Amino acid sequence: MGKSVVQLQRLVRLFCHPLALVLVSLAGIFAAGRAEHEWLSVPFSLALVAALAGLLLLACGRLAFSVYLAWMSVAFITVVSAIKFRMKGFSLHFYDAVFVSRDAEVYRFLLGSYLHLIVPVVIALALGIAAAIVLFRFDRKIGWPVSVRVLIMAALVVLVPLTFPAEASKNRYFYYMQGRHMSAFFVSLLDLRNLVAEPAFEKRLQAVAPQTPFGDTVDCGDRADLPDVFFVLSESQSDPGNFPQVGNGGGFLQRFAPGAGTPHPMQVETFGGGTWITNLSLMTGLSATDFGWRSPYLTITLQDKVAGALPEVLARCGYRTAVMTPMDFSFVNEGPFLKSIGFETVLDIKAIAAPFYHLRDNFYYHAAEAFIARHRKEDGRPLFLEIQTMFPHSPYEGRLEPELKVAGEPFSDDVQVSEYLRRMAVARGDFQDFLAGREADVGERGAVVLEFGDHQSSATKPFVDAIAGGDALARPDSIAYRTFYTLTTFNHPLKRPMPGMAPLDVGFLGASLLDAAGLPMSPVMADLVRLRDHCGGSFHGCSDRAAVDAHLRRRVDSGLLHLFPQAAPLHSLVPLQSAEAR
Repeated sequence: MGKSVVQLQRLVRLFCHPLALVLVSLAGIFAAGRAEHEWLSVPFSLALVAALAGLLLLACGRLAFSVYLAWMSVAFITVVSAIKFRMKGFSLHFYDAVFVSRDAEVYRFLLGSYLHLIVPVVIALALGIAAAIVLFRFDRKIGWPVSVRVLIMAALVVLVPLTFPAEASKNRYFYYMQGRHMSAFFVSLLDLRNLVAEPAFEKRLQAVAPQTPFGDTVDCGDRADLPDVFFVLSESQSDPGNFPQVGNGGGFLQRFAPGAGTPHPMQVETFGGGTWITNLSLMTGLSATDFGWRSPYLTITLQDKVAGALPEVLARCGYRTAVMTPMDFSFVNEGPFLKSIGFETVLDIKAIAAPFYHLRDNFYYHAAEAFIARHRKEDGRPLFLEIQTMFPHSPYEGRLEPELKVAGEPFSDDVQVSEYLRRMAVARGDFQDFLAGREADVGERGAVVLEFGDHQSSATKPFVDAIAGGDALARPDSIAYRTFYTLTTFNHPLKRPMPGMAPLDVGFLGASLLDAAGLPMSPVMADLVRLRDHCGGSFHGCSDRAAVDAHLRRRVDSGLLHLFPQAAPLHSLVPLQSAEAR
């Protein structure tokens, strides 16, 4: 036996000493407290480690190997969950594998944007596997009979349900938003039953009395007076004025985009990521939070199940509907979903010839200008175009477009916060240029530009925690979900002001715009405006939740929302496609 092998064997046996196992486990207990952010769920996390160690011990009879592999396995899941939480505000969930693991575009995006985080994790995984192999080879089997190991395993497994966190029993969806990095993935395994069980949201709507269907009509108004409509999704933007920690945060949005309308507070339903969640709510007039744990996967599960959405309403009055996205058409299935709700054209990363996802916003605006020019040359219809941007998106470890300097930087002593705010300032300058272009090229139709922040950046999390506490992500009404919208019009005066609710839930924003700007209006959108006023701008958290459920049930009974098997409507609806042809 070589000298190096002997030395390795001695080292492994040192780590296999009972005292070493105790010290490592004590360190693991301390780390569990940090990973869970509080101690109430730590017993459950430790019970998971112990149960896994018991199962491994039963299988192989090697005590040290079983203990170390259990710790390493849970540690790996914990690190991945912590990274996802940092980026998206939502812990690792089993359904990430069910719904998005086969989406190649998700992997391309992650590798392109977060390679600096992925590489250390992969290296750690490789080293862990190598260490486990060495441990298995040199750790001696203990002499305990199988019957004893079965009893030990059974006793340890019983600890898992006995220590299950009470807060996870009350509301598992919000448990995944509390930073329980060590336990959240294992808690999510209980959601497996939702693959076959009818979700509570649908069961509740089924219990609502049938409603009179909405009429299959759209009020187009004077078609000669219809303006071009532009939605600008301002990636990862929120109002720095909400955070006292940001020096000179007040007026930040207007300072770098002085031509934009006044920012109004808006409440979204995702933090740190999940752009498609906000966009879905805006376009459909639905609350993603109503769907609980399914919120991140709605572009998959609701494809072809929503009719009468905002782009379809505009299309029925002659609009050409298009959306421009920095991502691939298939990313989280957003392209197919957007097509299913009425977008005629989806311009993805390939269609706009973007070399990469993470470009300065002026690239997307220039691509939009080129598309607008082609449209006006080839198509006489009014245009509804959504432009999704990207520049302020995380990560912030590096300086994008380093030569770009803006007044006021550095904006913070924290390097990442400063970089985020610098990118946002650059993005707002690009938005200002887009507005100037719309003003110069307004045409006879006029134009309406609605800008909205899709979610806060992960960089604002410390500010949110300081203001609203560590459980802010578990409260849909907290400042963690506060962004903004602006409305700018050119040669098209508003019929009435936008609502004064502060904040306004994103699910009401689309209908509110149609109402204020005198754009095409359907009975569904009109009822959303009524519901908005009745609920004070709050959708999921409306104090009269029965009124929200009645509205949703009415959409189901109208054949506009397919959430469960439904009998024929109380009166026959003309399909939206047929009505569009009239």
